[in-house]
Amino acid sequence: MAGNLDEKTVKEVLKKIIENNNNIPYKAKVEIKAIIELEHNPEKLLQECLLYMLSYKG
Repeated sequence: MAGNLDEKTVKEVLKKIIENNNNIPYKAKVEIKAIIELEHNPEKLLQECLLYMLSYKG
């Protein structure tokens, strides 16, 4: 699956989703953006973001 995903495209889409969602607290936005910047494998990036969202306690 990772071969079909482009890193830059995945990062751009995730950033747009985060910025345009008013239900995501500011702290979570900052932390998810850090994950986006640090991870370079698109499949791993999506996994990390999902895991973060599932474990976020506020």
